[in-house]
Amino acid sequence: LIIGIESYETTVPAVFAKNDAKWFYEYAKLAFGVKQSNIKLLIDNDTTRTKTYAALDKWLKSKIEKNQTELIIFFAGHGLATPDGEELYLLLKDSDTDLLGRTALSRNEFFKDIDKLKPKSVTVFIDACYSGSSRDNETLLAAARPLKIVGEERDAPRNFTIFSASGLDQISSGLKEAKHGIFSYYLMKGLEGKADKNKDRKITNGELRDYLVQNVSRKALELGRSQKPSLAGNPNKVLVKY
Repeated sequence: LIIGIESYETTVPAVFAKNDAKWFYEYAKLAFGVKQSNIKLLIDNDTTRTKTYAALDKWLKSKIEKNQTELIIFFAGHGLATPDGEELYLLLKDSDTDLLGRTALSRNEFFKDIDKLKPKSVTVFIDACYSGSSRDNETLLAAARPLKIVGEERDAPRNFTIFSASGLDQISSGLKEAKHGIFSYYLMKGLEGKADKNKDRKITNGELRDYLVQNVSRKALELGRSQKPSLAGNPNKVLVKY
């Protein structure tokens, strides 16, 4: 399941998110060997609340075989935390930043709903942040309000591997020269084989995390920002063979 939301109805764009999703669609086929019939790509106009939930509740449900399916999810767009930092949300095309509970996708509920389908494993890549700022450092909120961000990945189910683009209080930046988010750009470079530190033609979660931390952090610093990707899951698990 690949979601890329660049154009939002009620807030600023997530620059290059559409590009990120389109390119990850190709990588899903090439790096992970996923059949085209098993990939759902949702971009911009297909990412309204109605269409996204239809993909989750109908398409995804029909595709997952209990204890057999290895699910990969990619999301590029905006995230936002509630003012108390207790809940994290992924913003859909028609989400209202003042009505997160009613109009956005609760990350916690999203993971719980997927866990109920009992896939064998779930690998999630999220190129979004929850700091209230866009990739261009524009505010997502009509009225600036302080955001208190707390703990990370505390509710991820046991068989989930989650790669996040940035710390919860950091901005997930765009990379203008590549026309991608910094995280997405290096994620795909890493999956090409650049993350394979010991050259055994396998990339573990830990190898990819280390590659992302090194390269994303360095590139963000060049932009005068702090951004450190994170991994929740087993660092020794092999993510991809090539």
